[in-house]
Amino acid sequence: MPSFVIHGDKLLVDNAVKQCLAHYDATDILESNIHQLAASRLDFGELLHICSSIPFIDNYRVVIIDGLCTLMETKSNPRGPQNRNSKTNGIWSTLSEHIPLMPSSTLLFFKDGMLSKNNSLLRVLTKVSETQHVPPPSGVDLSRWMKKSSEEKGAAISPGALKYLSNLLGNDLESIDRELEKLSLYTNGEKIEEPHVLEMVPQAQEANIFRTADAIIEGRAQTSFNLIHNLKINGRSASYIIAMVTRQLRQLTLVHSLLETGENQAKIGALLGISSTYAIQKTVEQAIKYSSEDIKWKYEQLLQCDLNIKLGRLNTDQALETLVFTLSAAS
Repeated sequence: MPSFVIHGDKLLVDNAVKQCLAHYDATDILESNIHQLAASRLDFGELLHICSSIPFIDNYRVVIIDGLCTLMETKSNPRGPQNRNSKTNGIWSTLSEHIPLMPSSTLLFFKDGMLSKNNSLLRVLTKVSETQHVPPPSGVDLSRWMKKSSEEKGAAISPGALKYLSNLLGNDLESIDRELEKLSLYTNGEKIEEPHVLEMVPQAQEANIFRTADAIIEGRAQTSFNLIHNLKINGRSASYIIAMVTRQLRQLTLVHSLLETGENQAKIGALLGISSTYAIQKTVEQAIKYSSEDIKWKYEQLLQCDLNIKLGRLNTDQALETLVFTLSAAS
């Protein structure tokens, strides 16, 4: 029977499954002949029963298992759960014996995210399955993918908009694809430009908040006040802006500490949960500018700002304005 293991980026994995189904002319079959199974709730006996059943009316029965190989990731791999059930040491390792005995009318798919090379079930399934690894593209390949995706949705996209969008979203293809869909509908046949991204993509609006926090921390008073004014026009309060400055300074502290221990940008991004290469790079560049004493002093000014508000000495708008002036005076 045809069996496939497809692992990597979620969007690319889903697309690869669709392409494979199209190849077998199995894209329009009865719902009763399609089985979407979550690995966490999968029973071995039930799987064998489903895969051994002849399809009703259609030529194929499609069985898609989501995340089974991921459950078998070793403890040393941080991308997947620990191998707590030791399934591959038992019954699941016999799949390679059962798959060849299943009817040719069954199309069996194992869908997974990024897997380590030493994944025990992946090694077992590779012996009896067609295997595809579809990692997310990066660099020039990511730009090509984005351009092609945009064109497939009926919209051209400028190089500036491409760069801006990739800086905001990294290589999160699912998010990029979703935003390109929105942008193509919004522009209605016109080329997607940077202002469209700024207006429509939530991360771009958040980026303005981070730009404001960066300007305040760096002591650029005039830029800070201009950005604060724009944020307030769009409904952001002074208390929210102060909270974002606090968050950004906390991240700088963490990055500064990680850099001192010799961690690289990729590891720092993973630890902080930042997917955008651009965002990681900017945070690292900013952290390098300051010593531990600089960061400690800036924290002290934030604490004074908070104290002024809580003691009623200043309202939040006045406290924010004072913070901007204080940080700029020392820069």
